[in-house]
Amino acid sequence: MNAPLVLALPLIEGETPYGYVSRNAQRHHTTPRDFCTDMGMRWPFLCSAHPDQLERLSWITGAPLETLTRWSAPKSDIGRYRVGQAFSTTGAFRRTATRLCPRCVVSALEARGPAGVVQMLEWSVLALYRCPRHGCALITLPPAKNSHATYDFAGQVLRHAELLRRARCRATPIAGTRYEAYVRRRIWEGPQDDWLRTWDLTHIHRASFTLGAALNTEVSASLLHMPAAEQSALCDTGFAALSGGPDAYRSALEKLRAQSRFERPYYSADMGPFYHWLREAYADAALHELTDVTRQHVFATYPTPMDKEVFGKKPDKEIWLTMEDARKRSGFGAVFLKRLLGHMQGVPEGEALKRTDVHVDEVAQARAYWNSLINLKDAAGLLGILPQQVKALQNRDVLSTVRITSSLRYLLRDEVKALLAQLDALPEWLPGKSVMPLKAFCRTKGVPLAQVIDLWAQGDLDGKLCRGDGAGLQAMEVDWDALCGKSLLQLDRDLMLPETASYLKIGLGSIRHLRDHGYLCQVQRRNPDTNHRKSYISRASIAGFEATYVTLGQLAALGNIAPIHLARRLDRELVRPLSCGGKLVRVYKRGDVLPGEQGPQMQHHHKEREDA
Repeated sequence: MNAPLVLALPLIEGETPYGYVSRNAQRHHTTPRDFCTDMGMRWPFLCSAHPDQLERLSWITGAPLETLTRWSAPKSDIGRYRVGQAFSTTGAFRRTATRLCPRCVVSALEARGPAGVVQMLEWSVLALYRCPRHGCALITLPPAKNSHATYDFAGQVLRHAELLRRARCRATPIAGTRYEAYVRRRIWEGPQDDWLRTWDLTHIHRASFTLGAALNTEVSASLLHMPAAEQSALCDTGFAALSGGPDAYRSALEKLRAQSRFERPYYSADMGPFYHWLREAYADAALHELTDVTRQHVFATYPTPMDKEVFGKKPDKEIWLTMEDARKRSGFGAVFLKRLLGHMQGVPEGEALKRTDVHVDEVAQARAYWNSLINLKDAAGLLGILPQQVKALQNRDVLSTVRITSSLRYLLRDEVKALLAQLDALPEWLPGKSVMPLKAFCRTKGVPLAQVIDLWAQGDLDGKLCRGDGAGLQAMEVDWDALCGKSLLQLDRDLMLPETASYLKIGLGSIRHLRDHGYLCQVQRRNPDTNHRKSYISRASIAGFEATYVTLGQLAALGNIAPIHLARRLDRELVRPLSCGGKLVRVYKRGDVLPGEQGPQMQHHHKEREDA
């Protein structure tokens, strides 16, 4: 056996055995193949990390066998290698590619010559983009004539020395990232105590890169042709989501769902390149936990048919439905279902109409809520009144108003039943009282039915109502004196023109004259049921009018006099009515006609009545 080579160069931690042989060959001015032949080794077998060749190299050079073995990248399976303390496939590691840092190599070449050019094994890891010493991008030299010539690292450097010098001058700076620091720790120290410990370098690289690309919505260029700095940044983005554990990864998946740019979000489109990678790699047992979390997210977030496999498994239960499936199950139209769910959840209509999926529980909730509603026609039938009178009850908040769409009104069925239950609880008669059916009472008194029901709901008619014969509210009977001394029409809102005439006890034509001449203010309001605009006299203008003026009808009611007689007396006493462009409008200034308000004519009139 040959004696050990005492002139061998020292082995650098992290240096490849074939790179070590290459620079030793340069020191002795020979080729790596001839150097191995002279030393009793076989160059191709040494490049393939055969154990006997590594043992021979260790004996000859005195280099530690353990170190040579660790950085020799031996093949552990088909297409799979041990890289330092980690494992990788050819997807993230290329032994036959001459990859290096141009600044490290050129500096060593100029300082120590070809024998000083060290090939670090981590340079061949495609998952790394940056030299940790110089902070510049790693580059790949053109391939040699054959793979064994490519292993001659020092020879490759000499062949492309000029290219390397130019590359050193224009080396691209790349910022350091947590991702690259982690990959290097895996190479030098082995698996870390985290949920990625079973992953090889290819898994870490591909998962980080594709997830980062999916999270970065601005990525539009081909991922394979992106500059190294951009690829490194994407890897760091994806790694940040993966390194935080399952919860951080779930948050990243939820972000992908939230930032979906598609009209109908779908998991394969939302996850983009990350989905395409995982679809090819999920069968690897090392990715079992990642696959489970991803699958659970898909089932919990996207509509998935029961017979659809996602990463090898079908859902155990249905959680989300497409709008089409929800439409068929609920019996509602798609647009109406969106509006109904939006109303139930307090979501603005514009946002509600954008939804594309429905939770299975929401379908049942929508049906239950819809069944709790009743439309105007059916409510009117139960209450025995007209739909317009039901609307009046809603306007007075006696019954709630539910609007699913912009115009149609609905009521809560339970409220309608509760109102009828209160009616059934009324006594059957009122001893010593003269009662009249509700319809006849309202017609005779000139009071709206809704006002009577409103007063009853507020408790103002206790002891003045009883239950008679009839359907719904028409079974109610009212004491004839129930509303004595009460204002049948209250100024609690803007009034329509006929209501204003009734309230001021004056003709409708006179109301129009007062409006046209600015004594009353008319406003337009949109009818929520028809979307048509209706005219009202504002409450403020009516109150202001009453503060200064009084109508003939109001004076007659105050003095208990027939309006015709009062009008003739005021004319004889030369009390002038309000002038409205020559039109006769029986409106007077309060100070001219009311006692105590500087009105001598009305004071004289009241004195005469008292004397009489």
